[in-house]
Amino acid sequence: MLFGPDSHQFELPEGVRVENLDRPRGPLGGLWLRSIAIRRAAARLGADAVVVGVPASALAGTRAPRGVILYDLRFELRPDQFSRKARIARTISWAWSLRLADGIFTISERTLTDFRELHPSLARRAVAAPLGSDHALSWHRPEAEDRPYAIAFGHFSNKNADAVIAGWAEFVTSAGPDGPGWLLRLVGMGRADRAAATEEVRRLGIEQHVELMGWLDDDSFQSCFAGAGLVLFPSDFEGFGLPAAEALRLGIPTVVSADPALAEVTGGHAVTVRSTTAADLADGIRDAVALTPEQLAAGRRFAEAFTWRRTAEVIRAGLTPSAG
Repeated sequence: MLFGPDSHQFELPEGVRVENLDRPRGPLGGLWLRSIAIRRAAARLGADAVVVGVPASALAGTRAPRGVILYDLRFELRPDQFSRKARIARTISWAWSLRLADGIFTISERTLTDFRELHPSLARRAVAAPLGSDHALSWHRPEAEDRPYAIAFGHFSNKNADAVIAGWAEFVTSAGPDGPGWLLRLVGMGRADRAAATEEVRRLGIEQHVELMGWLDDDSFQSCFAGAGLVLFPSDFEGFGLPAAEALRLGIPTVVSADPALAEVTGGHAVTVRSTTAADLADGIRDAVALTPEQLAAGRRFAEAFTWRRTAEVIRAGLTPSAG
């Protein structure tokens, strides 16, 4: 397993070897790292295959079977959510990497369907290798707080943070015993988005019911997620929908949109809202809070199918079919 110099280190299973490759300084350092350095390292290690985690990573320079993990095609299907520069860069670098790849591994059946429709000439090399959610089982669940809280996400526009805030306002201000006691923690917001959200929260008069949070380190995020009593994920586009899969694995009530990937990873065990209007989201939140222990247990059982071992096995079989 090879990483660049700034790669995040995480716990690895026994028998896995990690090497960090240094990137030379200068404008061509990245190109050298992704070509000559990879070729030399793959030859030195006798690699069975080379797999890159994003299509923008180059695959030139190695003779071993080459694979690309494809998360989604949002920049093609939702171009308005990307700058013109980002769209051009992705179009060029992704096209090159995908044509070089011996195997293309989409993280869901939804992304595989999108890929087949948009790139039929490359479809024969593509197979779905859905992501795992079993890593969430190691997350530390903190002691219960005085108030139950929901967690939602604001790091990209497709997560619909504005709609979440509006729906949350409808929920906590409506009549009923549950709403006023809950807190919403909206995590992963940049400074500008947080400032705008702060104004909206103030306008709606729900300052006591919302906590706007920036990016959290891994331990803080995992603890915040695992301690939540509700996960709100009404995204308008997902390649997989990892938070929804993680929530089901932990038995946390979950609200999702009708996005195809979210339907795939939740299998009917999350509350799916009709729309992202405030009224529909509030209704979805009430339905999720009312889910029974038996319904949550069924969701956990469904989520057990999403394992990282299965992901790895699909990729390995696709690139080295003769491996034992």
